Amino acid sequence: VRKIHSRGRVILTGTPMQNNLVELYAILNYLYPQYFTTPVKFESAFNITLNQIDPAMLLKANKLLKLFMIRRLKDEVEKLMPQKIETKILCPLSSSQIFWYKGFLMNEI
Repeated sequence: VRKIHSRGRVILTGTPMQNNLVELYAILNYLYPQYFTTPVKFESAFNITLNQIDPAMLLKANKLLKLFMIRRLKDEVEKLMPQKIETKILCPLSSSQIFWYKGFLMNEI
């Protein structure tokens, strides 16, 4: 993806990046490879495994993210969206699907 030449880059995520710092770093590295060149500093500043976070780096990261991140909370989005319409359509399984489904359920496959 990095080889695609473009004037700008946009990333849309459906969740808050899964609350995963590795994914956050990958996104930041894609958007700003000139600033996020190596994950070493990022990983040492935000070591969730050891429950260690560098407060100064957290403040810097927060300021940087605010510059280009548009964040909408669930309450804001819900008010704007119409009520969800859900339609259930029941379809019988084919004989092949039944074979495989039963096999997986019975731990035979």
